[in-house]
Amino acid sequence: MSTPHAMDTARMIYADSESSADLYYATRFFAPDPFLYLRDPSGRDHVVVTALEVDRARRTARVDQVHEWSRIKSRWQERHPDQSATTEALTLFLLAELGIQRLATPDDFPLLMADRLREAGIELIPESGPFWPERAIKSAEEIAHIEAALEVTAMGMQAGIEMIAGAAIGADGILWSGGAPLTSERVRGEIHARLVREGASPRHTIVAGGPQGADPHEEGHGVLRASQSIILDIFPRMEKSGYWGDMTRTVCKGRAPERLRALWDAVKAAQELAFERIGDQVSGLAVHQAVTDSMTRAGFVTGIDEAGRQIGFFHGTGHGLGLEIHEAPRIGGKDQTLLTGHVVTVEPGLYYPDLGGARLEDVVVVEAHGCRNLTRFPKFLEV
Repeated sequence: MSTPHAMDTARMIYADSESSADLYYATRFFAPDPFLYLRDPSGRDHVVVTALEVDRARRTARVDQVHEWSRIKSRWQERHPDQSATTEALTLFLLAELGIQRLATPDDFPLLMADRLREAGIELIPESGPFWPERAIKSAEEIAHIEAALEVTAMGMQAGIEMIAGAAIGADGILWSGGAPLTSERVRGEIHARLVREGASPRHTIVAGGPQGADPHEEGHGVLRASQSIILDIFPRMEKSGYWGDMTRTVCKGRAPERLRALWDAVKAAQELAFERIGDQVSGLAVHQAVTDSMTRAGFVTGIDEAGRQIGFFHGTGHGLGLEIHEAPRIGGKDQTLLTGHVVTVEPGLYYPDLGGARLEDVVVVEAHGCRNLTRFPKFLEV
């Protein structure tokens, strides 16, 4: 999986693969507790796990050799019967057996272990940025996993929008469902229930109505109202594969005010422009600037309002998606060149406190002559 590195330098991660995308990428083995991964200078992959995990690791981990901590400990205690067999001591013992003196590590490598290894004469080379830069280029298998995650994301989106669409409009504009006011919390619960049934873990799903939608990361709370925008942003992680879905839609129960319709149309047109511009060797910053210019030409300015609040389009156009919800590359801000195999979100948005917000988000894979949209859920404003 890795690009070539210095021949005398091994690569090591000590973490749990539920939270470390780099570790899961290297091993394809999920474990909730920390374990040791080592790629030796010859390119062979090793993991060291407990007795509880060793059989499963041997069945499923995509590595060359699975070691068990207890067996390493037995060999170590033959030589050090009076010393404590700490994780750091056993790691040093394994490194000595493999003849390893130099290690490249992620920049979040545990400090205590790093101190102990350095004290023992091991040279550590912390690497900032992606530990496996090749993760940004998705294989056909990875793209299939992301497509499956997006299909489940769409099921959650459908559940949420159907709940909003089926609500009644009260005399005061408040939405009602099942004899009670319809709230962001209730819609989010409906979305989460569907996602969990489909094998996904929802995280911080956004259901933000009216003025709350002017804050892109406001999750939403309280009653929902007719004739206001409702932003639904859903990004679950699939339990089995570890890959993420990500999708945003903006809807309005009842008739949308004219300015909200214009806002939504401007966002949709900007997204379509991004689809046209994205391709192999294309500048992400250039795509972002084209999206920004499109919405400005439509009459929606970006800047600071009289109250000192950000308005307009003030976040990136997109980000990489895979084993992390936000990973390389980014579309916007710092320039990054898009390459065939990149999987990125495309999510322009506009935000005004007096109106609310609108955001639309699909996921595309960059191809040699453009991009292919992996998201198949429709876009509509009024429900």
